[in-house]
Amino acid sequence: MCWFFKKKKKNTNNVSQTPKEVITSKEKVEVESKETIKPEDKPAESKQFIMPKSTEKTVKNDHVVKQEPTKTVESSSGEKPIKPIPSVNKTQNKPSSKAYQGKYEVFQEAGSYKYRLKASNGEVLAVSLRYTTEKGAFTGIETFKKNVENGVFEVYTDKSGFSQYHLYTANKARVIMVGEFYPNEKQAESAVESVKKFFNTERIDTIAKLPDDEVREELVEYETIAEVATGKYEIYSEEKAFLIRLKANNAQVLFVSQGYSSKASAKQGLETIKTAIGEKRFTVSRDKQNRYQFNLYSATNQLILTGETYPVKSSCISAINSVRKFGLKAKVVEL
Repeated sequence: MCWFFKKKKKNTNNVSQTPKEVITSKEKVEVESKETIKPEDKPAESKQFIMPKSTEKTVKNDHVVKQEPTKTVESSSGEKPIKPIPSVNKTQNKPSSKAYQGKYEVFQEAGSYKYRLKASNGEVLAVSLRYTTEKGAFTGIETFKKNVENGVFEVYTDKSGFSQYHLYTANKARVIMVGEFYPNEKQAESAVESVKKFFNTERIDTIAKLPDDEVREELVEYETIAEVATGKYEIYSEEKAFLIRLKANNAQVLFVSQGYSSKASAKQGLETIKTAIGEKRFTVSRDKQNRYQFNLYSATNQLILTGETYPVKSSCISAINSVRKFGLKAKVVEL
């Protein structure tokens, strides 16, 4: 955005006149010219008009061309010469084509490849899911772009009151992106608008090694857990979708799945969830609010579900252990 400041006019009424002398026509022109030209626009001794600093140069075809000085010309009829009008830089008011020049960065983290989208000020707007290869991460960027335009954004708020956006395919069959957590729903919605501004950038950088303080996801070190059959899976409908939630024996909700289009697909999804739990395909992620959340992936690195958020990593690890404890033998209830 360009800002223009209007110069304060200077007093030009105190110009000295030639005292009581016969003034020729030519001298009269010069005297009258002095009365109308601002002090900063006075011609130099060579009688050449000097362009003001703000318009001293003009741009043509991306090359700087020196402005030719304009001479003061005396009218043959004896009239006052017309004050030259400074040329205007035509590119001055054009909107910048680089208003939203973000970038993507491809890097390795937690044993896989990822990409992230950054705004022009360096803020991280989105961090991708996991890819087996670097090529997969580059392909994922194109998939992400298509779904920002045609997919479905939804804002989810967890039981702690923190909100994040989820980006799905147009038919909501797959999660494409899980956003950062924000203190409220309004900020999560604002993050969606920022993604829409910057997602279409063509710039992609590759990072050889992510700085330690920027690591957002890590693998889990597992401990031995005794599985029990006192947990419960509930399959229920909400807003024209079917969901699955796992409850511990004290009725605490350990996770809620993504939505499925039918009860049959929800039951099939439950088997995929149980397989991933048995294979211990968990990771722990940390967002810019320094809250922790567990992720559960399929064998093909597709995100199956995410857990609640926790203020410390140990609480997140404890939640993973509870899912492992109750998730394989829990009974299934259809609501």
